Amino acid sequence: MVYFGRFIFLMRSDNLLRTRNCLLNLYQNASKSTLNRLKDTILPPKPKKPEPPFLLYVKHVKPKFLKETPDMRYSLILKRASKEWAELDFTKKECFIDQYHTNFEVYKNELKEYNDSLTDEQRQLWKKKKKEYEKNNSNVGNKRKHEMLGKPKKPPNAYFCYISSKKNNKNPDMTSKEWVKLLSTSWKELSEAEKESYITEATQLQTQYYKDLEKWEMEMIQSGHIDVVRSKILTKYKNTKKENKE
Repeated sequence: MVYFGRFIFLMRSDNLLRTRNCLLNLYQNASKSTLNRLKDTILPPKPKKPEPPFLLYVKHVKPKFLKETPDMRYSLILKRASKEWAELDFTKKECFIDQYHTNFEVYKNELKEYNDSLTDEQRQLWKKKKKEYEKNNSNVGNKRKHEMLGKPKKPPNAYFCYISSKKNNKNPDMTSKEWVKLLSTSWKELSEAEKESYITEATQLQTQYYKDLEKWEMEMIQSGHIDVVRSKILTKYKNTKKENKE
């Protein structure tokens, strides 16, 4: 019953959308990580930004927490530190804030030195490699993004509906390539009347596909993924919203 309850929870539309968004964020972070690794192979290591005051506080209290509870997980350390930080007097917080500002000044100087040390050749090479990476991965990235967001799949055309109807009649002695070639030939030999049922099926599937696609795109607008929505649907959404206001 527990697992069934979890299944029902995950299958709720709002939870499905939230899960898809989480997966998308994971994918986007993975792509960014890959790009950063590529950058590291071309440019020298860039100075790291200083830790914010809260993380400096976590470092400060972590030894004390571990002394009290040696097997305390980092997530629990963060949770306890967060609670203490929220209740901490500003005067006590100030030393961590001051330390952050000091570290940030050091970081700014290191960053300036780093940028000044880069040669034109390094900059041009990185620019070129980045452009190549983005070009080579843009189509794959969009496809994976659509899959993660649950975009409806395009339906088969009449020819593929015909092939699908014959899949159980495949001769086991024939290779897939030979079988498809045979079906292709037989499809061409069909009369228009014989093709009609497959054309009708494909038309119905396509009509349903565009209905499902528009519904999905409306969900994407609501969740902020307007980059995957067709322009005409965006226009329709804006017009509908405007009419409702009036």
